[in-house]
Amino acid sequence: MTEYGKKLPFRFMECALLTLSTGVRAQSVRELRTSLPHVPISSIYYHFWGRMLRPHIAESEFNNDFASWADSGLGDMELAEALSAINPVGCSDLGEIRSILEDILDARLENGDFMSWKKSDREFYFIACTKMMFDTGREIASLKDFPLAVKTSSRQSFFHHFIDGRRRSPEGKDDFTIWLEQFGDETAVLRKSLAAIDSYLFSLGELKGQVVSLLEKNLRGRGK
Repeated sequence: MTEYGKKLPFRFMECALLTLSTGVRAQSVRELRTSLPHVPISSIYYHFWGRMLRPHIAESEFNNDFASWADSGLGDMELAEALSAINPVGCSDLGEIRSILEDILDARLENGDFMSWKKSDREFYFIACTKMMFDTGREIASLKDFPLAVKTSSRQSFFHHFIDGRRRSPEGKDDFTIWLEQFGDETAVLRKSLAAIDSYLFSLGELKGQVVSLLEKNLRGRGK
């Protein structure tokens, strides 16, 4: 992270999800299960993480689109809760998330009750996506300026660096943590605190608030 002892700046990026219609839809649990293996893997990404970049959509008590549809479309609270319990942060890749979804749907279908074949009035549309990135041109080189820079960054930028950064890193580290590593022991406690934040159980706004609070606390602790 350093070149000849010089600290490298943090460069802020923006991102956007370009949505793509798959043409695949489901009206029942059985149809959802039948379709799931055949949709693009980016559809799994979209229906789990896409909600964070949809500010016009009201916050739901369920944290992925599959669970929300099971509740509002089918009225199957048991299935909705099972689907909502999936935390993709602990999964190795999107394929593992798909497998977990399939297992939950298989278990629901094995019951053979009314809910396993009930048709919803609202179809589930599988949406695929492509993630696009843009360079903002903003760079921060000092720890002193970093908290405010993160605080004033856009939702899309924060998502790219903190949420999606963990998916891109083989070690599961967000971009902020990776940049902070070059400061060594000075940021060790801060990095440990950032790693302890569950990046999926909170809204994007709540996550940003937690991260900024930790960064500001670290800055105060340094007396600067």
